Amino acid sequence: MSEAPVPPPPQSVPRRPLRRRGALLAAGSLVLLCVLFWRGRPGDTAEHDHYRTLLRELRVHSSDFEMQVLEMRLGLGSASRDQLQALHAEAQGLERFPAFLREGARRDLQERLQRYHARVDEAARHYEAFRQVDGPPGQADAALRAIAAQPLSREADSLIVSYLRHYGEALARAERFRLYLFVAGLLLVAYALFVLLRLSRASAQLEALNSGLEAHVAERTRALQEANAELRAAETRKAAVLEAALDCIVSLDEHGRIEEFNPAAERTFGHARASVLGRDFAQTVFPPEARERAWEKLVTGVLLADLGELGSRQEVVGQRVNGEVFPMELTVSRERTDGAPRFTAFLRDITDRKQVERMKDEFVSTVSHELRTPLTSIRGSLGLLEGGVMGELSPQALALVRIARDNSERLVRLVNDILDLEKMEAGKLELRQQRLEVAELVESTLGSLAPAAELARVRLRAQVTPGLAVRGDPDRLVQVLTNLVSNAVKFSPPDGEVLIGAHVEGTRVGFSVRDQGPGIAPEHRARLFGKFQQLDSSDTRSKGGTGLGLAISQGIMEQHGGRIVVDSEPGQGAIFRFSLPAAEPAPAPLPVFPEALPQVPDDGSRHSVLLVEDDVDLGHLVQRLLSQEGYRVLRAHTLAEARALLAVRTPDAVLMDLVLPDGEGLELVAQLRAVPATAGVPVVVVSGRAPAEGGGRSLPLLMDWMTKPFDEALLLQALRRAVREPGEARVLVVEDDEPTRSALCQGLSRLGVTCLQAADGVSALAAVRAQPPDLIILDVGLPRMDGFEVVDVLRQGKGRTTPLLVYSGKDLSPEDRRQLTLGITRHLTKARVSDEELLGSVRTLLHGLLGADMRSSGATPTKGTAS
Repeated sequence: MSEAPVPPPPQSVPRRPLRRRGALLAAGSLVLLCVLFWRGRPGDTAEHDHYRTLLRELRVHSSDFEMQVLEMRLGLGSASRDQLQALHAEAQGLERFPAFLREGARRDLQERLQRYHARVDEAARHYEAFRQVDGPPGQADAALRAIAAQPLSREADSLIVSYLRHYGEALARAERFRLYLFVAGLLLVAYALFVLLRLSRASAQLEALNSGLEAHVAERTRALQEANAELRAAETRKAAVLEAALDCIVSLDEHGRIEEFNPAAERTFGHARASVLGRDFAQTVFPPEARERAWEKLVTGVLLADLGELGSRQEVVGQRVNGEVFPMELTVSRERTDGAPRFTAFLRDITDRKQVERMKDEFVSTVSHELRTPLTSIRGSLGLLEGGVMGELSPQALALVRIARDNSERLVRLVNDILDLEKMEAGKLELRQQRLEVAELVESTLGSLAPAAELARVRLRAQVTPGLAVRGDPDRLVQVLTNLVSNAVKFSPPDGEVLIGAHVEGTRVGFSVRDQGPGIAPEHRARLFGKFQQLDSSDTRSKGGTGLGLAISQGIMEQHGGRIVVDSEPGQGAIFRFSLPAAEPAPAPLPVFPEALPQVPDDGSRHSVLLVEDDVDLGHLVQRLLSQEGYRVLRAHTLAEARALLAVRTPDAVLMDLVLPDGEGLELVAQLRAVPATAGVPVVVVSGRAPAEGGGRSLPLLMDWMTKPFDEALLLQALRRAVREPGEARVLVVEDDEPTRSALCQGLSRLGVTCLQAADGVSALAAVRAQPPDLIILDVGLPRMDGFEVVDVLRQGKGRTTPLLVYSGKDLSPEDRRQLTLGITRHLTKARVSDEELLGSVRTLLHGLLGADMRSSGATPTKGTAS
């Protein structure tokens, strides 16, 4: 250990200038004391004497006037009006008060002088009454008695007493001030003496330092020895920490070779410390397949740690000496030294934590199903009661049902928020990125919140630039917009307005939600997006909610690459903004070639459709569309080819054009109806002609008529109607929870459909074989055979084209959604959709099978996994 450098000897301190400065300070303090004492004397004595003389003169002259009035009553003399005017003048002279009197004292003397003037004026009136010659008898004597009853000398005495009292107070104040100044002067003198004493001591200390330099060096040496002892003690403590640490601590040199391997690392990896010192760290603790990138991870961890980022912890895979592979957490830090860099790796075996996380995921999945299923039953049953399924309820009963339904909705939202929050914290919130029309997102949001806004008497208005599109998860973006708009409605006053805007911001699309509420104070914005945070967190707050909505919305936006910001001033409402990357224009459809068409096996597991179309390109497109939907397509270009195919096989439906190279398509229709074996085959015409141009007599022979260009979704619906068995629309509800199943069937009965029920997967397949449904509502967690297995079996037969509505309490991953798909498919989560939304999806999927009511609604189902 290197010795510390010896400090140079201190320079001698010039003591004489210091002492001279002290003496000057003491002399200055004494002079200041004298000046302050002189300044602290009381008011001017001459001014006081003069004012007191004037008061006494006023008193004497007032007494003289009273004496003359008395002589007048005795007839011995007379008074003059001039005496009263002289008294007025003397009193006015007293209004020039001495300067040492305070404002309160002056007001007091002024009031007394005014009373004196009033008495003088009153005496003057009585004196005039006395002087009147033609007055009534006794008036003169009464006037003199009135003057004597209110003597002026008494008011003069009051003035003198009041002034002397005020003068005494001023004198007392002056004495106190002199005392304060005297004490201040003494303190200044004491401070000067203190400074002199300190200067004297400082001089003595400097002399002692100059004379004791060698002693100081010896003390420094002892201090260095004590520091060395502390360093050795620190090394001992470090060794003890390494011994007792539960985490693995490994010290590395600049090349990644092990220099220290603590006991926890020995226990975790199974290596003895002596056997790994000097070995490559990556070769020792990582499995072979992970060693190539091991050093890269180490360097990345060091850089992140230097930047102070949270990502400095990395999950990696470790390997024990016996070859066992296990998950571990790695953190790397760099030791700050002047020489070559040194690293410390902290490793933790997280096998148990991963097991707990798996158990937690399984628990959450189970709980989400077990909570959402009964809540769905409760909510559906209450909705049926409210809708009058058991007859008209009394007003009291209807109010109770609505209270129960509203609170079940609150509970549903709370469960959904908590499950969403758990998925976010676990990093398992998956997004289904797709191209979305902004106008449709905003329209969907406003449509769902219109009843609540109407109840709150708040107007909803949208300003959306036409043609905007973004990429994102439709459900999650609607969830964010719904949360922001519902909050805006909640905090807007009656007759207020909430405005949703969407416009272009460079390469992004900006969204905004503006309300006219009370606004948000700046000090409250920091906790606005916190979990379980309410701006009004009191027990008596007027607005409900769990405080999770904005936190979840912020998390969703961060996963979309954006962030919600708020602008607000108290009393002026609030504006919540976020932006998303603009979507690329929709790509043009790729050309379809015959060789790209899928080969459908010639079996009876699918519905067969005879396609009669002479246009090659259109025929390929329609054939591909029908093949993707699970139909087995028989292709014919002419009437002759169609007749040849019909001679060997009877299709489930015929899809044909009317204008063919070798004849009129209606001729083939007439031949089908004339033969008993094909008389019942449904025919769907796809033609450039309108129905009126094809001849009215042919219409009863046809199942449907579509005019080119046609809508693909409408074409698929027409084929569905063509191949289904006649009768009412049939919906198969596959649900193991009996209350939920019953509530669904009760709701479906209002649509006029036949509800088939199955409590497990095996029963569901049996029901499909017995009577093919027009729609399947399927839960995932089923006994005997789960939803995935049911869909796999249905895909092997004609059920592959059946529309499917997956209605489960489990949050499905994108892979789950792909597996749970048949024909036109929708995926809904229990307790996330209302009964009206569920029935709306049923109407959409049964389009064309519910009578004129549905045909007029304009709803058009689409192929895919809408949710």
